[in-house]
Amino acid sequence: MWECAGWKRLFGEKGVQGKNAFFCLRNLLLYGTALLPLWVCSKSSPLYPFNDWPDVNIFMTVGNGLLQGKLPYVDLIDHKGPYVYLLAAVGALLSPGKFYGYFLFECLSIFFFLFYTRKVILLYVKDCPCWFLALLSAVVVSAKSFVHGGSIEELSLGILAYAIYSLLHFLREKDGKMPKTSVFFNGIWAGVLFWSKFSLLGLYFVWILAILGVCLRRKQFSDFRRYLGAFGGGFLAATVPWIIYFGICHGTGEWLNVYIWKNIFGYTSGEKSGICSRIYGAVRNVIDSLKDRGNRCYSLPVALGCIGYVCLPSGKVSWAEKLWAAGMGAGLALGIFIGGTKHDYYGLPLAVFLMFAGVDAGMLWKLASDKWKVLGGKICLAVLFLAASAVGTTGAFFKSPNVYLMSVKQEEMPQYRFAERINGSADSTVLNYGFLDGGFYTVLRQVPTVPVFCVTNLHPDRQIAQQNLYVENRKTHWLVTWKAFPVSEEELENLPVVSEYYALKEYQYFYFEGGLRTYALYEVKDPEEIP
Repeated sequence: MWECAGWKRLFGEKGVQGKNAFFCLRNLLLYGTALLPLWVCSKSSPLYPFNDWPDVNIFMTVGNGLLQGKLPYVDLIDHKGPYVYLLAAVGALLSPGKFYGYFLFECLSIFFFLFYTRKVILLYVKDCPCWFLALLSAVVVSAKSFVHGGSIEELSLGILAYAIYSLLHFLREKDGKMPKTSVFFNGIWAGVLFWSKFSLLGLYFVWILAILGVCLRRKQFSDFRRYLGAFGGGFLAATVPWIIYFGICHGTGEWLNVYIWKNIFGYTSGEKSGICSRIYGAVRNVIDSLKDRGNRCYSLPVALGCIGYVCLPSGKVSWAEKLWAAGMGAGLALGIFIGGTKHDYYGLPLAVFLMFAGVDAGMLWKLASDKWKVLGGKICLAVLFLAASAVGTTGAFFKSPNVYLMSVKQEEMPQYRFAERINGSADSTVLNYGFLDGGFYTVLRQVPTVPVFCVTNLHPDRQIAQQNLYVENRKTHWLVTWKAFPVSEEELENLPVVSEYYALKEYQYFYFEGGLRTYALYEVKDPEEIP
């Protein structure tokens, strides 16, 4: 991703001197302004008091544990890939107890998504309509599938955009060759994705098949062997550090068992079906995700853009480009949904194909600008770009389901209210009981003292049984849980298993994902009070 050619395109061929200083400033303004909607829509942004999405708090909890010498999958049990926890650990180092460091990686992902989208557009037209990039950012981050901010799917957008650009650039070079550095970097990023969430790797299977097909057609057999070696070398470079780490820590078996075996055979719809049924189910889930009213802001432009791209004359877009672009889309979609499960955020990586709407917009923009060259001066373009940025950011503000939290103060959130009480006690150990990580470990800056620190979607019954043992043995001084609203105080005081060993101290209703949740805090009882 860090190719010199890319930076030359961004900053100019001769650095940032003379006229190129203007282009450098222009492009930084372009991308910086296009990132404004992300600041409005992501709960990790400094504009928000806290990101209370359980998934990203799990990442942060295990990441903090990684910094304290805890071994993922053994000392702290979750089923995402190790790069997710490493990224969260770096974010925690940059801003302990906050998500600002993690938000930096969100910005980088969207930045490179826009950067390589622009480069794809420039493969087909001489100039990229800057206003399109300003709107592009807004429609992606305000979609329903963006959820709260910080998903692996969001962080993959820049990587996927780079893969698509590098392949299309290769396909447009008649009898040309792809730089081995580009293949190597794609291998690295494929490895990073594999060891983050391997369901996102479907695009790369088609990517390799495309390279093979082109090399066979051009009779570049030795080149393909070199490409395969470079790609494999990059993938290995991303894998070896974890082989060494888990080998030294004697956790290789658990790492592969949880992340590979259990994710494949334990985190599915639960129905044993043939490959045809799985493909049919995946297609249905893709369609449902794209049809969702909250995702139409990007799914409609994706659909129209891809149709327009395919319908462009072969003189402008070859059939090979159309075929392999469609193949990458199909591979990515099937990889994500083939498991049979569907969550709101699953469809977000498909937004990367908005770049084809950008190609269509670029060609239409060229036709329009050729007609009114006098009016299409730099001042008009600057005004249009700023107007698009303002419209996109304002639209994102009104459309995003997250902005309600922007007006909430930290002390009004249960995570901070409970943390103040917990920190005031001699023993601040806490168990996140019966639900996904609610963010209490993050706010407390606490590494859990038990392996099953929360209940995930992977074998939840077994995890609840294990947590019940923690409760019976009073492994922690405090316990937090949540229940669907409404629930009475009497019900909370007589919670099965918990109320035998812990006493209700405080509870609070708080809005989350379309409804109220009841957050409850319990403190361990004195031994004399326990029956």
